[in-house]
Amino acid sequence: MPSPVTLPTATIQDDFTTVLSEVHAGLIPSENIWLSFYKEGEPSVHGKVTITLHEQDRDRVELNGTGGVELRRTSQLRYTARCLGLGIDSVDFISPTEIYADPSHSDERHPRQITAFAISNELLVTTLLDGTLSVYNLPPPSDSASSSYPVPSTHTIQPVVASKLHKSVINALEISSGTSSHPLLASAGSDFCINLTPLPTTLGIPPLLTPFLSLRHTRPVSALLPLLTDSLLSASTDGWLHMWDIRTGTPTAKWMALKPPVALAASTEDADGTVWVAFADGNVHLLDRRTGTLAEKWAAGASARAIAASADGRDIALGAVDGMVALYDVRGGSTRERWKRGGAQIESISFAPGSRVVVGSEDGLPYVVDFMKEGNRAGLHINELVFGNVEAVRALRVSGGFAYITGDGGVVRKYQL
Repeated sequence: MPSPVTLPTATIQDDFTTVLSEVHAGLIPSENIWLSFYKEGEPSVHGKVTITLHEQDRDRVELNGTGGVELRRTSQLRYTARCLGLGIDSVDFISPTEIYADPSHSDERHPRQITAFAISNELLVTTLLDGTLSVYNLPPPSDSASSSYPVPSTHTIQPVVASKLHKSVINALEISSGTSSHPLLASAGSDFCINLTPLPTTLGIPPLLTPFLSLRHTRPVSALLPLLTDSLLSASTDGWLHMWDIRTGTPTAKWMALKPPVALAASTEDADGTVWVAFADGNVHLLDRRTGTLAEKWAAGASARAIAASADGRDIALGAVDGMVALYDVRGGSTRERWKRGGAQIESISFAPGSRVVVGSEDGLPYVVDFMKEGNRAGLHINELVFGNVEAVRALRVSGGFAYITGDGGVVRKYQL
């Protein structure tokens, strides 16, 4: 197993794009923003970047770093920073393009943590700690190209319908279409229950969400995975994996494990019915639904929290409670890379188009690693996703070229990767 790479961390004032826009528009003559770098074993660097209008070209903003930091604009939505004193030559910052905020959840002084969310067909579904589930219509995206220095568009959203479907925190949320023309929402909670609930349509919205089936484990349900042919796989801390027929609620298969399963993943291009199962002790098993076998394939060496499979099924990424991320080569049958930065628990992980992994953790510093980009060992190039002001990441999803991330601030942010 390769030794872990320690990644540096770069953080920037989370509203720095607003400052840039205001200076460009002439609302303020100049302003300083903060920019910091951290590298294990070395003193952190905290500098400032002065933002002013160019003396001749009044349509261009100048960025002048002091205190050992540099920042430059590389595209309309991206900025690259470096700190030569720590040997950090290139870290990209990506700000959100859209922010979706329900005022009842996103009050800055008393935000309500979003524990899970799902997005499908312009619908956003979020869950809260008390088991409440809300469904929203997503507004159309803003036109960021219309502004020279765009800022995130904040959309105030109100739920189409909201209901308390569980007696305690919802741990997993998935939208399953199966073979039906009516999508179903599968929610799983610490109340041992899985609810299957029809999603509302524009043709008659019910006053409350009402599950048509409730399925049960004997302990909290930790993960869900929709599968083809109207099937749903669930994992519970009772040690069981259950396969359900979502049309009837009938369990069609089940597997017992020695350790509690904590996360599930399958590639989008998988045609042979295999599922990756991560266990609390860091072992990863391969579930073959054709043969009904559950076999150990990989020992990641760290207590697991989240797992993801690449679209082509060639790579598996595992996020651990100590902040470690391990990358497994399925064809080679070995760990190809490990990296870590800080010790914050990994809450969610996903592959993105290209050789990229998106990571969200409790420290509120989500990032993207391009593990095939040329550079240092394995080319672990970092893109920092500018998140909120000291709020933990709880869930993330990647859809096409976009990442959606949410957490303790009660809002969902959208990033163009």
